[in-house]
Amino acid sequence: MKIINIILKVILCLILVTPILGALGILPAPTPDLYNTPEAFAFIEMLFATKYIMYIEALVFLIAIILTAMNRMDIVALLILPITVNIISFHAFLDGGLLTSGAMLANVLLALNIYFLWQNREIYKNFWHRKALV
Repeated sequence: MKIINIILKVILCLILVTPILGALGILPAPTPDLYNTPEAFAFIEMLFATKYIMYIEALVFLIAIILTAMNRMDIVALLILPITVNIISFHAFLDGGLLTSGAMLANVLLALNIYFLWQNREIYKNFWHRKALV
């Protein structure tokens, strides 16, 4: 089980490094042929034009990679969850669905995020219990 966990962490880090490389300009800018609808490409173009989300996402993913190296998957899973939901929503609602070729990496990211959330569910139980104020 430990080897599987390590392999899944490596896969997650490889996925998380992609936006960092994009923000640094190492990866090429997206082109319309990468998306299934013109609306999806227009949305991505707008995000790339402002650069705001791209840099925030890269920063969050860099922090997540550092926390993964520190073996803090409980924090990593929660940290990347909102971004994962946004990526999945983008593909589901703008890019033609979750079974398209462009959504496969997002599906893997979602599966990894769910796995690490489930793996750390005992830690999260403390969030749901109210403590009496004294």
